[in-house]
Amino acid sequence: MIDETRKATQWGKSKTLVVSLPRRWIKKYGIEPDSQLHIQEGPEGSLRISPLQISKTPAERTATIRLLEQDELTLRTILETYYIVGYDQLTIESSRRLNESVRKIVTKIVNHLPGFEILESTDRQMVIKGVSVIRGQDIMEFVKMSGRATIEIIKTLMTGLRAGPDETERVANEFISEGWRHRGNYLRAQRALRKAMNVRPPGFKLEMADIFDTSYFVLQLSSIHENVHHIAEALTRRQPQDEQNKLAVAALTKVHDNLKKAISAFLQRNQEMVREVLGEIPLLRQWKRQTETIVDVMPDSVITQIILDRMEEMLAYNSGIAKTALLLKT
Repeated sequence: MIDETRKATQWGKSKTLVVSLPRRWIKKYGIEPDSQLHIQEGPEGSLRISPLQISKTPAERTATIRLLEQDELTLRTILETYYIVGYDQLTIESSRRLNESVRKIVTKIVNHLPGFEILESTDRQMVIKGVSVIRGQDIMEFVKMSGRATIEIIKTLMTGLRAGPDETERVANEFISEGWRHRGNYLRAQRALRKAMNVRPPGFKLEMADIFDTSYFVLQLSSIHENVHHIAEALTRRQPQDEQNKLAVAALTKVHDNLKKAISAFLQRNQEMVREVLGEIPLLRQWKRQTETIVDVMPDSVITQIILDRMEEMLAYNSGIAKTALLLKT
């Protein structure tokens, strides 16, 4: 990312002012004399300069990871971080022979990083590479897909609860086993947006500030997914019965409906819908507190209380999504 100050100088005897282009940028995009550049005025007097045609493919970002820890959580965190920030090739190296369990863990993680594959595997290293090319028009589709996936997972959990304990347990277990696939939606969108900050792909029209806001939107969706995951884990052990089941469904329904409006408000830049979402949230929190007083006197109410607590957390993320929509340009 280039961030520097340059002085404007007068061109010959004319009143035209010129600013030189950073050498690093020229080299990165293959800019040559007579190259056509697109200049666009932005907010607060800013100018955005971009090549009309990139004659050189931007350099791939590569990194080598020295394998010290071999547990799944550490490896997943490391690989997902490099994936999201936009690295194109990762080499995992070890001072000793990579055992089969480590290879299986790495393979499992890579299989759930959309667009990544294991390119090479030897005794002491594994090479992972991104094989898909993201076009500008794909990025917002990835973002929208994240929104649709989040709405769908809450709806699926509600359907299971309505069908009774056996179906609830089945749906919860299925959600846990498919959690990696769901998570891939958010990782792919975050990666595409981060890469667009450095190299703006053809067809991508978001300004830099909008990219940050859209990344925040995806992050909020990912946090909602984590809360649903916690609910599903609890439901694999115990399901709410009778009246508590109805309250659990009601809680998830209220979050689901509010989230749908928040996502629509964000994607459509709908200011009126933002106000509707934010106006609902205090009422939903009040309903949650009133419901807790009912649940407190019921026997075996742990799972219902978990759902109510997660409901409040998800409402906070809904609020974040709606408030971010206020920042986007209309």
